[in-house]
Amino acid sequence: MSHILSIKNYLFKKLGLIFVLAFFLSCSPTIYVLDKKPILAGKIYKKTIVAKTQEKIRKSNNDVKLLKEGVEQLTTYAFGFLIEESDRAIIDNYSKAKELESQAHNYFSDAVVYGDAAISVSYDNYMEWLNDNIESVFVRPIDDDLNLFYWTAAAYGGAISSSGGDPAWIIKLPRVGKLLNSIVAIDSSWNNGAALVALISFTMNNPLLQPDQADKISKNLFDAAVEASDGLDMGPYLTYAESVSKVRQNKDEFIKLLNEALKIEISSTNNYQLTNTISKNRAEWLLDNIDEFFY
Repeated sequence: MSHILSIKNYLFKKLGLIFVLAFFLSCSPTIYVLDKKPILAGKIYKKTIVAKTQEKIRKSNNDVKLLKEGVEQLTTYAFGFLIEESDRAIIDNYSKAKELESQAHNYFSDAVVYGDAAISVSYDNYMEWLNDNIESVFVRPIDDDLNLFYWTAAAYGGAISSSGGDPAWIIKLPRVGKLLNSIVAIDSSWNNGAALVALISFTMNNPLLQPDQADKISKNLFDAAVEASDGLDMGPYLTYAESVSKVRQNKDEFIKLLNEALKIEISSTNNYQLTNTISKNRAEWLLDNIDEFFY
């Protein structure tokens, strides 16, 4: 099973720790539900949020506000619940894990459609920019659209990583980098370094980079993300551990990073209480199953 896990595409899996939180931040019982009963939380989120938004979009598919909500909510559900459950199931039940991943892919694919449609309304040359490397075609998002670009990048990353290696999706990997880098170009510390953290995973999967180049860039992104969050967010530590340390089979570094993350007090700041609760559970699970990831 270790071999299966080692070759599994981890592209943007760790983004789920960031993306899953946007809707829940104002709900005080949510931390307990997500912490103790994540499957129940997922079912509630799907029924009360995702399904209702999908139905609204089916009735009004040109509503930009609904499309923005849709890309965020579908990606949140797919990453935060389906992919997270798939990651854990794969150790004991490979077929169940793949089924969950397939379900997630359907949500990611719809989210990509929503995101592209919403951005295209405000940026006429968006698809041309996304598909081509011509320097004369340029899209610069305004501040109010950074969140939309971010979630669309997440949707693409999720669709690619859950596609089972489908070439039709793999060739769209550069789109993830374009969307994320357009955010960093405007505000490198946006959302406490969220785009920087996402770029770690992208960098480690960028076929145009040599391993040593990818490692150097990822380390710089990690340092910048930690600084942007004042060291209070566990996310950068887990992302670097899974995207870099695990890929490079550096077990000692992997353990060190996860332990560093676990030293962060969850109650130290309200801004990261929910994200760090989820990250804590993930870090503990990774350490408990460490032999599955190193060989």
